[in-house]
Amino acid sequence: MGVMHPPLPRREFLKLLSQFGVTCACGGMAIRLAAEPAKPGAPAAPEKLPDLKTRAYCGLICDENCPLFKATKTNDAAAKEKVYTEWKWQEHYGVEFNPDQVFCYGCKAPGKPENVAHARCTVLKCSVERKLESCLECRKLAECDKELWKNWPKFHQQMIKLQQMYAETDGFRLS
Repeated sequence: MGVMHPPLPRREFLKLLSQFGVTCACGGMAIRLAAEPAKPGAPAAPEKLPDLKTRAYCGLICDENCPLFKATKTNDAAAKEKVYTEWKWQEHYGVEFNPDQVFCYGCKAPGKPENVAHARCTVLKCSVERKLESCLECRKLAECDKELWKNWPKFHQQMIKLQQMYAETDGFRLS
């Protein structure tokens, strides 16, 4: 006869059960991926990229993943102040914190007010003047030295990589 163990407390039992579930799910995914090997020499299936019309002029997608967009939608002053501080609005735009002035609905939101960042964004202005849906369509993105890219060089590099992904899709054009 086996050794009897005292019963686990409910919290510990649920924790172990959830860990087991995650392990099973990961194992199942690994088996599924291994069962569908890529054909040798076949190109990887391109990821479906969102239409450029759904992206901001800089290439971002403005949605609930953006802390300022989310804070604007929920009108959360504390979250707006956190973004204001982290994104250095005082340094970049010379404005004091005011929750009514720190907001973003996206730079392509029809009928919505423009924030101070949009009003001063040279990437936005350039894209609009050149009638581009996004700067991702610009041939000179890699060497562009607009203020947005100078202030956030990692973001610039991400957009260059994203542009390369779009360039691999049908119907994409560079201007």
